[in-house]
Amino acid sequence: MFRKTILTLAALGAATAASAQQAGPTPGPHSGERASIPFITRSEVRTFTATDNGEGVFIQNARRDWYYVSFFARCTELPWATAIGFTTFGGGPSLDRGDTILAGRERCTIADIVHSGPPPARAKKPKKPRAA
Repeated sequence: MFRKTILTLAALGAATAASAQQAGPTPGPHSGERASIPFITRSEVRTFTATDNGEGVFIQNARRDWYYVSFFARCTELPWATAIGFTTFGGGPSLDRGDTILAGRERCTIADIVHSGPPPARAKKPKKPRAA
């Protein structure tokens, strides 16, 4: 009886593991799954970091979740922006694909938003040698 129970539990565990592999990763932080940023209109943005080439921006919300936003075309003023604005479709509370980020005088249309980790660390500039 005891041996039969162990074999049954082992078979059940194998079936559960197989179904979990077929389902794929659970959406969440660092997953790269598509997302929308909730409550963007209530000042829920904690910080943002633009990519150097203006192709995207990392946004952190008040819950400290990171998102990566990519654009249909480069947003050339974004890397030098000190503040950004948002225009959502229909004035909705969430930022989603097709909405707009305002950087300076430029309007950048969002192509995609995914869950992300924090932005990569920027390379430090080498120190200048001191004059003697």
